[in-house]
Amino acid sequence: MIALDQARRLLDAPPPDPVPGQTALDLPAEPHPGPECEHGNPRCRTAPARFYPCGWKCDAHQPSKTHRRR
Repeated sequence: MIALDQARRLLDAPPPDPVPGQTALDLPAEPHPGPECEHGNPRCRTAPARFYPCGWKCDAHQPSKTHRRR
C-alpha cells in the first residue's frame, strides 16, 4: 500500500509528456439533424417529431389522430 507521503509526491508530480498521436483533438461538433416524421409514402419529413411506439411522428400525424377506430 502506498504511504500517504508517497501519494502526495505522486499527485504533486507534473504529468508525463504527451506521446505524439495520442492527444485528444478539439474538433468542431457536427450538426446532428433532429428526428423527422416517418409517416406516409413519400415520407412527411416534418421536424420536430416525437417518438411513439409506431415511429417518429410530427404533431399532424400523432397516432391518436391517424389511428383507425374499429
